[in-house]
Amino acid sequence: MNVLEVKGVKKRLGKREIIKDLNLTVEEGEIFGFLGPNGAGKTTTIRMLVGLIAQNEGDISICGHSVQKDKEEALRYVGAVVENPELYKYLSGRENLMQIARIRGVSKEEVEELIELVGLKDRINDKVRKYSLGMKQRLGLAAALIGNPKLLILDEPTNGLDPSGILDFRDIVKKAAKEKGMSVFISSHILSEVQNLCDRVAFINKGIIQSVEKISDNSVETELDSLTLKVAKDEVKAVTILKTLGNVRDAQIKENEIHIIIEFGSTNIVLKELINKNIEVEEIYRNRSELEQRYMELVEGGMR
Repeated sequence: MNVLEVKGVKKRLGKREIIKDLNLTVEEGEIFGFLGPNGAGKTTTIRMLVGLIAQNEGDISICGHSVQKDKEEALRYVGAVVENPELYKYLSGRENLMQIARIRGVSKEEVEELIELVGLKDRINDKVRKYSLGMKQRLGLAAALIGNPKLLILDEPTNGLDPSGILDFRDIVKKAAKEKGMSVFISSHILSEVQNLCDRVAFINKGIIQSVEKISDNSVETELDSLTLKVAKDEVKAVTILKTLGNVRDAQIKENEIHIIIEFGSTNIVLKELINKNIEVEEIYRNRSELEQRYMELVEGGMR
């Protein structure tokens, strides 16, 4: 079941098109990462998902309900932390949560479970104005989880957290997704956290999704292969040949090695072509596809 479906969504500000034909789905219990540089359209997308702004074209549906046509019903399934959590600083952490719990008809027992889950038990009765930024992030996450939403939307949720706080946050999100069958849509600029946390990731740039790929064993499952090869001589000639091949996306010389990006499964074709052109290949091996490398390929226009 798809908890979130985004179909043909476009968003314009004046004459400028910010989001261009956005399509994606998030399945039940899936943790879905959303990556891109500043200005790529991440925040605009999230603001549309939670109904803060409307798209110009296309449709966004949550649990089968259109955000544009049936906003109240669609957002009933959503918990979100967008930018900085909105909290009453003059109230305690517990009082903030109970305000939301009363509106949503949630029991005090469930609130206590969430306080335990996000690790605020020792400070929950303090006024929020005394909280650090990291503590506010934890409280905001607890608030978003009230009512057991089907979809949790998080925009840069680890801002202000120290390394141990980031690890705790990762465990909280994984536990929520696994135990509650909750889907998570998370936008973050910390690539290592996305790689350790997410099941799939979408790369967005200039309002267009460049690719949506699975993450398995902390490695990206991609339609492209990253290879390193060493040749006996004529490295420049080898790169020139590689760049003429239709299944080679990029080829660069780095420290006496040639790094190439090719279509998945075409290694033998590339190797045969080099040999036919009298290039003596001494060594060739596949690189593990890390998220950082894939980000550079798709978003920054090539390898570094």
